[in-house]
Amino acid sequence: MNNTPLIQIKNISKKYPGVEALKTVSFEIQPRMVHALIGENGAGKSTLIKILSGAVSPDVGGDIYFNGEAFTPRSPKEAIDMGISTIYQIINLLPDRTVMHNVLLGQEPMHNGILDNTAMHEKTLQILDTLNASYIKPEMLVSNLKVGEKQVIEIAKALVNKSKLLIMDEATAALNQTEREALFNNIIKLRESGVTIIYVSHRLDEILELADNVTVLRDGQHILTSQIDEVTRDSLIESMIGRKLKYFFPKRVDKRGDEILRVENLYAGKELQGISFSLHFGEVLAVTGLSGCGKADLGKALYGTLPVDQGCITVSQVQFKASPSRSIKKKIIMLPEDRKADSLLQKLSIRRNVSLSVLRSEASNKLGLINQANERKIVTNQINALDIKTTSMEQVVTHLSGGNQQKVALGRCLAVEPDVFILLEPTQGIDIGVKFEIYQFITNQAALGKAILLITSELAEVMGLSHRVLVMRAGCIAAELNTEETDQTEILRLALGEIEALGA
Repeated sequence: MNNTPLIQIKNISKKYPGVEALKTVSFEIQPRMVHALIGENGAGKSTLIKILSGAVSPDVGGDIYFNGEAFTPRSPKEAIDMGISTIYQIINLLPDRTVMHNVLLGQEPMHNGILDNTAMHEKTLQILDTLNASYIKPEMLVSNLKVGEKQVIEIAKALVNKSKLLIMDEATAALNQTEREALFNNIIKLRESGVTIIYVSHRLDEILELADNVTVLRDGQHILTSQIDEVTRDSLIESMIGRKLKYFFPKRVDKRGDEILRVENLYAGKELQGISFSLHFGEVLAVTGLSGCGKADLGKALYGTLPVDQGCITVSQVQFKASPSRSIKKKIIMLPEDRKADSLLQKLSIRRNVSLSVLRSEASNKLGLINQANERKIVTNQINALDIKTTSMEQVVTHLSGGNQQKVALGRCLAVEPDVFILLEPTQGIDIGVKFEIYQFITNQAALGKAILLITSELAEVMGLSHRVLVMRAGCIAAELNTEETDQTEILRLALGEIEALGA
């Protein structure tokens, strides 16, 4: 058996003005393996990916060897030609072209100098079939595909390019459970066919399930490279954050008080069917279930961004008709699931994003003009309270890391001084260090008497943070459980419909 590494990285460094992104990093990647690359935001993962993909050149003094030969691509195209393809978190396809035009871009079959559409169709079908994706038709427009289907097209492109190494950056960030399972099956097939995969993810459960080997970076330095069966979730977290992991979640405080919110017999289209529950001051009430169960729709209906057909919502025993403006007046705020599309204005500053929810009240004067002194005070308070890593409140949000973007979104929520937080997947797509900060934020707010509706797909978060949990299935509440009296297995079986709640 050939034990020659596919990739040898030796003393690779990369400095930017004021930042040393990589510091003499050295490790090896074996062929025909899924090699996970993990670390907090700022650890150096993105820089290393850009170097391997030919988008960035390393500093002088280090070497990279690919298949035993010096690897010095001057562009992404050269890296692709050498056998390295990269699938970024943001899909890079031509939305107005067909599937086959995207899959075979730059390698279109010709006949007598004319594009051979029949051959393109057949070749695309063959490639999609190898990925168990024959349901995607070559003539379909990419703009009409789901996110998971677009990712299949990216993988198909890599197969056309005969890639030996495929780099996947946060591949499951926007996928539902079904799409995630399909992706994992394709990764396994690629590995079995001889392709090596560098898999970058914040989701440690995926790493432990999928990877053969793992490398941890921290502050631009190589911390460890190990076989996956030699590490644990906790040991990986400790390597990433650089300290011992005493508690995975903050100590839960139970200071539950009076009822603040009651929902009775709530219906909204096909998404919500007869939802009833209550929420108390000082409580973390988790809502969980499989993709499509209606949990996110529940949050939107309570906040007023999803129309309600019937049912009753009461806030502090007063009937309430939800809308975003009424919710804010009632001190109810929602953190949307998709921070880039729904939570933040990416091209505006931290200042404008944080103050957005209070511009009409706290940050404006009697004439309706923005009181910049008040606005700056509000934003400064949130930057300090949430430890947002930024050079200035005028920094544009799109230039922040994912974790710091989520903190800005939380700052916008906190500026309202709410009594009720509706948090939709608050730790989705962020690194483990910021996750801990958000866990602490949730615990602290509950300890201060705030009511938290935590809508999450992460069962570990349900068990570690909440006092009670609502398990949803097909738009209904399948069970209401005390967290200390249940476990992840029971919650999952209830969500799947394998068992019914007692008394149901």
